[in-house]
Amino acid sequence: MENPNPFKELESDATCPPHLKNELISEIDLIRNVITVIELYVGDLFGLASALASPSQVTSDNTNPPL
Repeated sequence: MENPNPFKELESDATCPPHLKNELISEIDLIRNVITVIELYVGDLFGLASALASPSQVTSDNTNPPL
């Protein structure tokens, strides 16, 4: 026995007008382009900030002088 898909009941039979579809696609493209630009310029900034915030792993040779 096959279970009915509850998501099929959520689908509407109405169609989207072409001008509304074009506006939605252009908004999605705009958001994607803005996120790409932000990632391009700010992505390295977050990496730099996290590197500066983490404790330094570099030690000098003068920390343990010979006895």
